Formats: sequence, structure tokens, C-alpha cells
Amino acid sequence: MFKKTAMLMLVFVMLIVSSSWAEEPEAAPSEAEEAESSQEIASADSKTEQPDELTLRENAVNEKAAELEAFSESLKAREESLLEQENNFAPRAAALAKKDRENNAASALLVGRENQIKDRELAIMKREAELSRREKAFAEASQTFTTATEALAGREAELAKREADLAGRESELNAKISAKEAADKLTERETELMKREKALTEREATGNRLRELESQLNEKDSALKAREEAVTERETNAKSQEEKLSERSKEIASHEEALTKKEADITARESELENKNKKLAEDSSALRAKEAALVNREAEASVKANEVAEMEKLIKELPAFDPDNSTEAAMILTYNIPASRRRELIAMQRAAYQKYSSNRITQAFEDYAAAAEAEPNANYLAAYWAGLAAERLRNRREDALTWANKALEINPNYRPAQELKRRLEASRAPAQRRRTTR
Repeated sequence: MFKKTAMLMLVFVMLIVSSSWAEEPEAAPSEAEEAESSQEIASADSKTEQPDELTLRENAVNEKAAELEAFSESLKAREESLLEQENNFAPRAAALAKKDRENNAASALLVGRENQIKDRELAIMKREAELSRREKAFAEASQTFTTATEALAGREAELAKREADLAGRESELNAKISAKEAADKLTERETELMKREKALTEREATGNRLRELESQLNEKDSALKAREEAVTERETNAKSQEEKLSERSKEIASHEEALTKKEADITARESELENKNKKLAEDSSALRAKEAALVNREAEASVKANEVAEMEKLIKELPAFDPDNSTEAAMILTYNIPASRRRELIAMQRAAYQKYSSNRITQAFEDYAAAAEAEPNANYLAAYWAGLAAERLRNRREDALTWANKALEINPNYRPAQELKRRLEASRAPAQRRRTTR
């Protein structure tokens, strides 16, 4: 309002000044002025007429006055609009006062809720301090455990290599056993050949006898030829006997040729069998040496397997790795799954916990969920931690109870999951009551 009045006063002053300049009478000219005017009139004949300064000033003042009148009219219009706004401001101020009273009541309620939230924050800070202390202890225990797990991993890798070597050696032994069976078959064939050789020797003896008989017959033939003239009746018999002997001699010659061929085959086979026997002897000696080495390695592998079993038994007997109460990654060693799979789950659990401890809760929840789904029938620890991470996320709080139930489906005696489920159900009960009251 002060600015408006100041602007109006300035407009009135400018109007008064302009009117005083327009109405002021001209003074009577003095003698000096008349002389000057006469001189100016005399010089005006040679020069063009110049415009009067007063007329110029009057025109400028009139223009300013017109501008000021327009400005004053706009100011009047603005004043009228401001008056209307002031008239409308009164009911709005009453409504604002009412809202202020309502806001004061709501602020009192908010102060009470803020006090409750502060108390809860103090309790949460105490729990966080306890958790940090437990995390430090867990970090120390996990560091000691990592060394043990690395040693176990190295031993398991060595055992896997030895198992692969044993498998290769078993395949070699099976091949050698098959070769030995083939050698046994060859020995059986050798025995059959020996029997056939004996039969051939017997046949050779009979052939020798036949040759002796042939020599005797030849002698008899010579005697018969000498006695041909005296014994004519026996000639016919001798001729028939000679024909028979000639046929037998032909048969004996054919048998001898067959025997010679068989003897050559037998000698070739004997040489082959001798070479095979030598190879079998060499292979059997090498197999015996390898079998002895395999026996030693199997003994070493059994000793190391017993050591690993004892280590796992000791780890299971530690109180920190109680499968029904522990929340540490080392508890995964109690799962009834292969050792390599347990190492993978421990690595996934530790990577997710690093993100959880650095307040990257969304990424930690995703890693815990992936670890739980990797072994859905065994990894209840990852399901429990997924529930904890979902509890801290606003858009995942309803999933926390499902993850707690998944952990209890795998291990119903897991106490941390039981506590998480009770806490989530207790926090959901007031919200359901508020919905029913509304």
C-alpha cells in the first residue's frame, strides 16, 4: 500500500508541474531583450527560423502527462483487483487458521510417533552394535576357516586327481585282464596243437612201420621173382598184393606230403606262440609293478580320505557350526551334498554377505536368492539370509515371510528362521488390525 500511495503522489506532482509550466505568463521584455530581439530579427532574414524551446518542452511534458495518466489508470485497476483479493483473503485466512489447528493436532500425534520411532532406533542401534561385534568375531572365525577350507579344497583336488588316475589304471588293468584271457585261449589252442602233434607222431610211427613192411615186401618180391618159375600159383597172389601195396604206397606218399605241410604250419605257429609268450611275460611283469603302485596309491588315498572325514567330523562338532542355530557360511559344510558344491555355496554366501554388510541390500537379496535356488532342497541358510535382506527392503517385505518358510521347509528345527518368522508375523498383525478398523 505504501508503494501505491507513493506512486500516486509522484503522478500528482508531475501533473501539477506540467500545468504550472503551461499556465505561467510571459514576462515583459526589457530593453536589452528588445535589442537582442531586434538583432535576432535582423539576422533571421539570412537564416531559417529555429523552433521554440518552450513548445518542445511543453510537448514532452504533455507526452509524459499522458503516459502518467495511463499509468495511473492501470494503477487504479490494480488497486481494485487488490481490494477484491483482500476481500477474498478473509475467508481463506479463516480456512487456513482451521487447517493450522488441525495441523497442530496432527503434529502432536507425529511428535508422539517420532518419540516411539526414536526409541525403536535406539534399540536398533544397540542391536546393530551387537551385530557388528558378532560380525567381527565371525570375520576372525571365517578367516581361520578359510585357511582350513583352502587346505581341504587342495586335498580334495589331489584326491580327485588320484581317483582319476585310479580309474585310468583300472581301465588299463581291465584291458590287460582281457589280454590275459586271450592268452589263456591261446594256451588252450597250444594244448590242442600238442595233442594233434602227438597224433601226427603216432601216424609217423605207423608210416615208418609201413616203410619197413614195404622193404620186407620188396625183399619178398625179389625172392618171389627168383622163385617165379617154381611157384606159378603164387604169382597171381603176389601180383594182387603188389597192386594193393602200390595203392597203399600212394596213399602213404599223399599222407607224407600232408604231414610235411602240417609240420611247417606247426613250426610257424610255434614261433608265433613263443613271441606271444615273451610279450605276455613282459606285460605280466609290468602289470604286477603297476598293480603294486596302484595298491600303494589306494592305501594313500584311503588314508587321506579318512583324514578329510575326520576334519569334517571335527568341523561338524564345533558349537559355532550348529546346523540348527548357526548363521555362518561354514555351516554349509554340514549339508549332505558333494564337496565341490559346498565350496561353491560357501563362496556365494560370502560374496552376498559382503554386499549385505556394505548396505547394498538389493544386490545382497538377489545373491542370497540365487544361492538358495541353486540348492533348493539343502541351502536353508541362504533362504534365511534372503528373508533378512527382504525384511530391510520396502518393496520386498512381503517376500521375507516366504523365504523364512522356505528355510523352515528344509530344516524345521532352524531357530534363526523361526525367530524371523515370529518377528514378521508380529509386525504384520498390527497392520491387519488397522485395515480392519478402517
